[in-house]
Amino acid sequence: MKDQTRPECDHWLGAERRHCKKVDGVRHYLPGMRCPAHTPNALKGLPEIPAGPGWPIHRTGVSR
Repeated sequence: MKDQTRPECDHWLGAERRHCKKVDGVRHYLPGMRCPAHTPNALKGLPEIPAGPGWPIHRTGVSR
């Protein structure tokens, strides 16, 4: 059986001298895995960018 680990926030909490380690809502960003409280925009005090419409329907990802 495979042992799967859930991704966890790896933001460094300097005052507490530890990583955040939350697992709820964690997503990958350029600086690493981040929970909603530690995304790049959250750390700047900015709102998150809303999700866009996604990949256009005419772009299937398959070469023709």
